[in-house]
Amino acid sequence: MKYYLLSTLFVFVVSIQVGTSQCRDFAKTNCKPKLENYVHDGNYNGVFLNQQEEVELHKAFFTGQEYRIVVGGEEHMPKIHFKITDSDQNLIFDNEESNYIDHFDFELDEAKTLVISLDFIKEEPTGLKLESGCVSILFGMKL
Repeated sequence: MKYYLLSTLFVFVVSIQVGTSQCRDFAKTNCKPKLENYVHDGNYNGVFLNQQEEVELHKAFFTGQEYRIVVGGEEHMPKIHFKITDSDQNLIFDNEESNYIDHFDFELDEAKTLVISLDFIKEEPTGLKLESGCVSILFGMKL
């Protein structure tokens, strides 16, 4: 019984490491080039998501700085819907209004913590298996 529990724990830890590494590689190869002339902040915010899950990321931004946010998901996943709000829930950007574009460039008048929330476009159920895959959010700034 003891060996069974240790084996299960080992497989669980290894699968988490493989998933994290897979999403980091996805972010480096598919999302980082979309930062173009913005300098990457060095953080690879990637997560393995199921099609029906939603995530939020909170991040501080400063005045006088131009930023780009890039959101990407693996090709077999549905399009990603992302919104950016401030801490008072005021909408700053919704990519649904821009044909689900995968990036947003902005500059703030005052320093704020913004909330980036994302999910997948909801489609009619087709009876097919729900997909899961890597999703990443990268931040860049102009120097």
